[in-house]
Amino acid sequence: MRLLNTEDGTFHHVDRPREHRYAILSHVWQPSGEQTFQDLVALQIEVVKIRSRFNLKRRLAILTGRPPPLLCALSRAPSKVRECCALARKHGYRWVWIDSCCIDKTSSTELSEAINSMYEWYAAADICFAFLEDVSDDHDPRLKDSKFRRSRWFTRGWTLQELIAPATVLFVSKEWRPLGTKASLADLVEEITGIGRDVLTHRTSLESVSVAQRMSWAAKRQTTREEDKAYSLLGLFGVNMPTIYGEGGNAFIRLQEEILKQVPDQSIFAWGPMLRDDTLLHRNMGPYTVSDDSRYWQSRNLFAWSPDAFVNSAGISSIAPETFEKRAGIAFVLSEYTISSYGMRCRMPLIPLRHGSEKTTYLVLLACEDSAERLVAMLLYPPPGSSGRYYVGHYVGRPQVPPYSYFRLVTLSKSSLERLRGAIEISDVCIPYRPAPMIKRTAPSSLCSPTFRCPCGVIVPTWVVRDLTKAGFYVSVSGVDNTLEISEFTPPEAVALVMTARSRTLQIRMGRCQCRGRFLSMSVTGTTSSSATPTSSNASFVTDAHQYASRCPEDHVATWPKAYKDFACGTERIRMAFTPWMDRVGIYSLTIEVLALEWFQKVSPVD
Repeated sequence: MRLLNTEDGTFHHVDRPREHRYAILSHVWQPSGEQTFQDLVALQIEVVKIRSRFNLKRRLAILTGRPPPLLCALSRAPSKVRECCALARKHGYRWVWIDSCCIDKTSSTELSEAINSMYEWYAAADICFAFLEDVSDDHDPRLKDSKFRRSRWFTRGWTLQELIAPATVLFVSKEWRPLGTKASLADLVEEITGIGRDVLTHRTSLESVSVAQRMSWAAKRQTTREEDKAYSLLGLFGVNMPTIYGEGGNAFIRLQEEILKQVPDQSIFAWGPMLRDDTLLHRNMGPYTVSDDSRYWQSRNLFAWSPDAFVNSAGISSIAPETFEKRAGIAFVLSEYTISSYGMRCRMPLIPLRHGSEKTTYLVLLACEDSAERLVAMLLYPPPGSSGRYYVGHYVGRPQVPPYSYFRLVTLSKSSLERLRGAIEISDVCIPYRPAPMIKRTAPSSLCSPTFRCPCGVIVPTWVVRDLTKAGFYVSVSGVDNTLEISEFTPPEAVALVMTARSRTLQIRMGRCQCRGRFLSMSVTGTTSSSATPTSSNASFVTDAHQYASRCPEDHVATWPKAYKDFACGTERIRMAFTPWMDRVGIYSLTIEVLALEWFQKVSPVD
């Protein structure tokens, strides 16, 4: 471990961090980058040269009684490094650790060691300074819509372990003034992150929290590199593994393999859609698969593809083997998990559910429960022609639309468990635990009908912005490089693009409709000095921004004839049209045209 001297900016190597007193910094990296180890070493070398050059002049100045201030590398470091060192000195620490400049990232060996040791380094620090660069110290963090609640620091993947590991965390504002400690703001931090205050304050050990709950804390957190979604969680589960940048989502699969080897907790399988009304299992089971449902293809394997899959698993807790035996009425199976190219093989308690003459679905009892203390079971189905091989998940009939909804898990009430006890059998199962390494090539979107489902990407071409500018509009696109990323969590009221002219302002709202179909929803709101009744049945009025309400299914792009729709705006017609982008599935191009509107009746403006 390499510590930074808070007085002169030099480095000090230590082998046993817990034998030294030091402060540590937690922060969000700037998109433009931070000062690296090489940058700081270059400053140190430059300072040494300057000192030797002016050594004689300094000696003469000392003789005259007016020595100049001693030059050090810290005086030339960026403000974040200087302010952090000043804060550490103020708290009485000579040493500080800053991830951006204390790790030589050009050495893959050192980087891998640092990533595997980082949780321990944060835990060994006397104090952690959590620098919130988007929060000022002139407001109350507990306000309902405070900047503290909305800080980017709470949305990043690496800051999760940096919040939990240290015993003392001091939140500081962008002016480097204290906002409060983790202990004093524990209830607020729990509300923001979903992490229990007893875990935050170390009254409850991290090992007593289920794997599913720990994974849920990382759901929706973002990292610059996809691999870091896994590497940032190593310390939370007490596992180590080599870091291989470039492996993409495979890093999270490897993380789950390591967890399963060292943590005897079956809640690692408790992710994805969960059916909480087990009576539906005996009424109507749907088809095994639906070809265009990406949720099925993502969820039919044993391991999750991302921490985001655990977003609804915060209430899942593991139960002791003796408790499982008492509730299930069978001996707890100490299963050994064996991985092969066919999947993961293990012994599990199965309950067959027969529906139809030739179809059988199985429930696998897991040693975990939900917040209502109902036992969690996993739905399995055997593919046709397979022997002992199963996929996870099934479609279950519900009265809502669509008629079949996909579920991966089901919670069993006490009465259902009592009724099914006699059918429990211990069997060997083989379940694919990861997506197949060889992915079939997807047919070009020009040959496939676009589904307009989320998640998806929407690109506003540069020439479209240029033409709108010529038409008198100032265009502002919320995405980076005119690209909008519409995830499953993007609300339909999210403003994706704003068009401003002298007499009107239009807001194009785009997101995922809240219905089960996950359809891309788009609407136009704004203000205009006049409105008109369009002669075309395909045209709609621009809705006033204050009266906006999501409309299902009218706002579904999938319901638009030929994937375009006209909106009346004053004396003009705004045409929104979606087309597949360069044969890419799930990525669309949005073109916006300003056309003349033929109208036969003037009406008053929308209030």
